[in-house]
Amino acid sequence: MTGVDAPRRTGAAPDAPRRAALRGRLTGRDLEAYLVSGAALVVGALSLLDVTSPEVVAATTLAVLGVITFDLLTGRRRLRRVESALRTLAGNLRADGVESMDRLISTAVPGAAAGLAGARDIRLVGVTLNRTVRSHLDELRQQLAAGGTVRIALIDPAGPAPDEAARRNGLDVEGGREVFEHRIQPTIDLLDYLAAQTAGAGRLEVRLLRFVPAFGMMLVDPEQPTGRISVDIYSHRPDGREATVTLRPDRDPVWYRHFAREFDRIWASGQARE
Repeated sequence: MTGVDAPRRTGAAPDAPRRAALRGRLTGRDLEAYLVSGAALVVGALSLLDVTSPEVVAATTLAVLGVITFDLLTGRRRLRRVESALRTLAGNLRADGVESMDRLISTAVPGAAAGLAGARDIRLVGVTLNRTVRSHLDELRQQLAAGGTVRIALIDPAGPAPDEAARRNGLDVEGGREVFEHRIQPTIDLLDYLAAQTAGAGRLEVRLLRFVPAFGMMLVDPEQPTGRISVDIYSHRPDGREATVTLRPDRDPVWYRHFAREFDRIWASGQARE
């Protein structure tokens, strides 16, 4: 008996939750329809059996029809509310498509915290990167000491790039060149300090550009699924507000790959600093 009963219990057990769920659905769904159908069947049976008078049958039939009509009107009102909500949602989505740039683009804050802790691959591109390197100096040092890789590309103070940077900022070329040369030198000093602190644990690579990059970038673990790229969009004549966009590989796959390749192209165009 045990060998016969066991399969029956095993096969019946999964059916119990399904039956319980079905009873729950039937109790909470289409209750009005079941009540109306039941009333109609009862009235019909009473009429066929000639148990009640035609007046009662007619009155009950009208009541059932009234309930059905009310249910139909209620359903239509619900449908109109759903349609209105969908139209509102569609309008908001269209508006988001037009206005979303104000939410996607924020104001760049040079040197703002970017969460470099734990990163194994950090890449920076910019004009002088003065405030960026200074603000992240300790994080960069820690990641290098932990064996990470840091690649930094900035303009060459001895090339033509400082003249171009001066023109872009509306400065006199001769005086403006000196301004950018003085801004670059502290960055180079900090990079020399990082190289000395690393003691061979990580890898710090620096390349100097003979042109002014069209945008700045900070790439954090760009080859990883959790990586991110922050792109600073430079203005032709900076007024203190620079736009920045943060890209992620899962959310922005096309532009993420685009700017990751842009870093490679910029890096390939630079001259390695010994």
